[in-house]
Amino acid sequence: MHLLILGAGALGTLLGARLSKTDARVSLLSTNTHHIQAIRQGGLMVEELDGSIQCYAVPAYDDARSIEEAPDLVLVVVKTYSIEAAVSGIIEQCSPNTLFLTLQNGIGNWERIAHLVGRQSVLVGTTAQGSTLVAPGRVRHGGNGPTFIGEPQGPPTPRIESVVDLFHRAGFKAEARDRMEQLIWEKLHVNVGINAITALTGIRNGFIAATAVARELCRAAVEEAMLVARARGFEISEDMVERVLGIAQATARNRSSMGQDVDYRKRTEIDAINGAIVAFGEQARIPTPVNRTLTQLVKTLEASYLVDG
Repeated sequence: MHLLILGAGALGTLLGARLSKTDARVSLLSTNTHHIQAIRQGGLMVEELDGSIQCYAVPAYDDARSIEEAPDLVLVVVKTYSIEAAVSGIIEQCSPNTLFLTLQNGIGNWERIAHLVGRQSVLVGTTAQGSTLVAPGRVRHGGNGPTFIGEPQGPPTPRIESVVDLFHRAGFKAEARDRMEQLIWEKLHVNVGINAITALTGIRNGFIAATAVARELCRAAVEEAMLVARARGFEISEDMVERVLGIAQATARNRSSMGQDVDYRKRTEIDAINGAIVAFGEQARIPTPVNRTLTQLVKTLEASYLVDG
């Protein structure tokens, strides 16, 4: 199997490193030229949870046209706003049988991919793995967590079981699941409670769980999301806030993806996370003042460094 990591940033690079330990032929693709060049020159360096450093030799590209072998599976980990450009940019390198698995944050990702490649070619997943890009060619594993993979709708199929087996062989805790839309909304609560707060304050995930004022801000944002999700028909458990805080603690060393975006002065996915709660809340006539404020603050911060802000 040829597996292409589309969007080899912090998470994509970690996944690519782990998956390269299997019999799959893994390729990394990223627009971050410095990152790709560092991997080509010195290998892919991963700082493990135990403090050790592992080096992986993984083919890395910054131009899709350089990829000669059609991928059997494309692992989509680009930002939500980059889906159309990224997926469109590799379609010519793919075959009619290529599958696309999204492990992205936010809402609406698989639908965007399906619009480009057809629904039959899309698999859906969520992951609680944490990773931080510390330098070009080097990532830090920030926390372990389960990965769930399934069809957009319906029960798992043999192709899902095959991908789950690949993740198992790479050392990940992975499960085939149905009701993936429910899991995507549960993951959204995690992002709602962690990403904007860490992006705005410069803290790592664990500080949210360890500090009373940060915990209360997280709680308020997540509780708004719970109301919105339930209004849309999703079963959100009463312990969701505690689950989010538990994940923050489990990934204590990790700098959230949105935090890393701000660190590198990049556009964030705020519209697909806290901003999505605001939009869905408006549809359901549910006030979301905390998520609205977090969204506006992140957008203000973005405007201070983005040229088109």
